Amino acid sequence: MKPADTLAKQTAGTNLNTLVGPKSQDTSPSNFDSSSDAPAAQQTAAVTQSPEPISKAQTADLRGITDTSGTPSRQQQQQPAESSTSPTPKREVTTVKPLRGVRINPEERQWHATVVHGRGVLEPYRHPRTHGVPVAFIQFRAHSPGPIQLAAHFASHAAASLGIPISGVVSLPTRRTLWTVPRGPFAHKKSQENFERRVHARAIKAFDADAEVVDRWVRYLEAHALPGVGMRVVRWHRLPVGIGRSHLQSVVGRMRLGRPTDKQKVKELGHRIVEVETQAAKQSDASA
Repeated sequence: MKPADTLAKQTAGTNLNTLVGPKSQDTSPSNFDSSSDAPAAQQTAAVTQSPEPISKAQTADLRGITDTSGTPSRQQQQQPAESSTSPTPKREVTTVKPLRGVRINPEERQWHATVVHGRGVLEPYRHPRTHGVPVAFIQFRAHSPGPIQLAAHFASHAAASLGIPISGVVSLPTRRTLWTVPRGPFAHKKSQENFERRVHARAIKAFDADAEVVDRWVRYLEAHALPGVGMRVVRWHRLPVGIGRSHLQSVVGRMRLGRPTDKQKVKELGHRIVEVETQAAKQSDASA
């Protein structure tokens, strides 16, 4: 055999091993005959006789060959395996989300209705709303977040003890005020000094409570107010239909319409005085 043929054989064998893999594992019926028992040397010689390079289509065919070791090809790996059993239908699960922080617990309701020392450090119980009608809105304002947080916690516990459904403690935007003033009128006139004031705010909203209960809650908070914490209360009163007509009737009844006014009474009194004076003058003239 010539050296050129030997070099061509080695080159073809290297390309075939690179694309297909080991010769003993390549048993695909699409490109080779698995029934033939020809040695590997004859197959190599057959490849050597074709000096033309392998085309892209042949390379794609060689890449799709499956090995005898059981390793699937790339195309087979991409296809999902179909199970023999039919897939079970998925049940639609609907979850009911309760209100944020509201926990319905009758035992906690009874515990908060009584005085138990030490429960003030725990999270206050929030009663569930019955109708969602707002009755009061309380704002707490302070220059530091510590006391205002304690005041909101105290108000929440007081509302839980009175059975008032409330919302969570809401943080309102912090108001920031800045002043720039001269440091002094004489030597320090050109230098300036900055002063800053921050006002922190928290809010609580009450729902579905009687006006008397809300009034007692507000009075209790005012009696035990924390120093340095301001409180602002906004209340909504619900009145029955036709309250305007009943108020109008009561006002008209107090006005006493149809009776003589003060001006008429003064005139009548003046006429009586004149009559009495004239009669007295006539009697004095007659006696003289």
